[in-house]
Amino acid sequence: MMKFKFLSTAGLFALTTTFFAACSDDNYAGVLTETESGTTLASIEGIVKNEKGKPVASAKVSLITADHIAARMAPLKTATTDKSGKYSIDSISAGDYALQINNTEHTQSAYRTLTIEDDKTDTQTLKPETMLEKNASLKFKLDSSFVKGDTLCITGTLNCIAVSEKDIKAGSVTMDEIPPMEATKIAFIRKADRKISTQSVNWDFTPGETLEASSAQVSIFVSSEAMEAAKTLNGKKKLDSMIIPVTINTSVKNPVLLNDEGDTLILYKFENDKNANRYLTVIPNIDEGTYNFTISSSNSVRESKQILKAYGETEPGITITQDVNWKAFGDNLGISFWITKGNPSTPDDTIFIDTRGKEADVAFSIKPGQQPDNLCTEFYKRDSLSQNYEIPYFSMMDTSCHKILDGERHHYSLFIKKNHIIIVIDGKVADTKDVQHPFQSVPPISIGNNKLEDVIVYTLNDSIIQKSNNGWERLHAWLRAFYTLQK
Repeated sequence: MMKFKFLSTAGLFALTTTFFAACSDDNYAGVLTETESGTTLASIEGIVKNEKGKPVASAKVSLITADHIAARMAPLKTATTDKSGKYSIDSISAGDYALQINNTEHTQSAYRTLTIEDDKTDTQTLKPETMLEKNASLKFKLDSSFVKGDTLCITGTLNCIAVSEKDIKAGSVTMDEIPPMEATKIAFIRKADRKISTQSVNWDFTPGETLEASSAQVSIFVSSEAMEAAKTLNGKKKLDSMIIPVTINTSVKNPVLLNDEGDTLILYKFENDKNANRYLTVIPNIDEGTYNFTISSSNSVRESKQILKAYGETEPGITITQDVNWKAFGDNLGISFWITKGNPSTPDDTIFIDTRGKEADVAFSIKPGQQPDNLCTEFYKRDSLSQNYEIPYFSMMDTSCHKILDGERHHYSLFIKKNHIIIVIDGKVADTKDVQHPFQSVPPISIGNNKLEDVIVYTLNDSIIQKSNNGWERLHAWLRAFYTLQK
């Protein structure tokens, strides 16, 4: 199924950072004892400091397992730091653990993972130095399935919170005193049967930040039709960096999508969207099937470098790109939209998209042609001799016309790679050729007196665009699959 190449998050903390407890020891329902593993034993002789590098006295240190669920388990061992910030824990058997530490004021905390190797028979001594940082928070949206007494825990930590009647009415619950860390699992314990269900996530808790999350999910379906269209892409039945529209009804700020493996997908919101619930996401290396994602929130994700602009509906006269560096866009540009239009009857309808501004040396425009029902894309080179570009004049290099102004709804795509252009209409390659002069910069794209639907301006990576022995077939396949997923 899905195999992601990357995580679209930034600023992930290293495993040497540390953590804090939001549940008291009195809430633990049972005690998890150590499991023997051969004769390997280890001891910890650590030191805890604050952000200024000074020792922290009386800090509580808890040793827990990597799959610890605080509502069901107690720490394996605990210790308290002395005046020098030092502590010790001994007789630790082989396995994966974490240290969770907090100061007495519960304002700063730390979290650190540890692995005791099981291939040694002598006693190992670990001497970690840990720095406390300001706590973070998690605000979790509650759907109608939650009831009073349900419990939410961050797996592998001491952080749990029980849902109250007040939380149910507010529609959310907030877990405070979370140390800076990267969380990979969250556990739900239902009050009715006390059964535990876990969900993989990829949350980066930052000092002082409140991270929003939701139990809401969204499904993305990749059809066999889309995969059939992509057969020639990279010689495999697989889509690479596919742009897919997603409809999400959520109040979460800065939403992102999380899959079962905890990978994060950036969401790019459509502007001028009437319902304010439509986004675009980019999924790398995807196969046929249905993919379920949890909606979460993050202020630290990078913006998509593949999508420049997206409009649910354009307004006449707007300019949708300005001051864009072509090189930053990978020397290629794609623009697509849906159109339902008959042959125009007034001069106001004569231009759909135009780029012939004073900044452009090579430009294009999309407008009705002289023949009935024709929509034409015309390509121009600048002939103006004015050095200050105040009097632009263009002569036509090439044109490509197609009968789609017939009142039916059509999908139109134009893709430019330097001087090579491809036009795809309703998923079929209608034209592919070289024009005389290459595009050197992204000209401002202006919309005429027509409303276009789902306008997307984007770029692609070289693995899709780069020509193979079959010429531009990989790019053709991507554009065909792109149309299928936009329907």
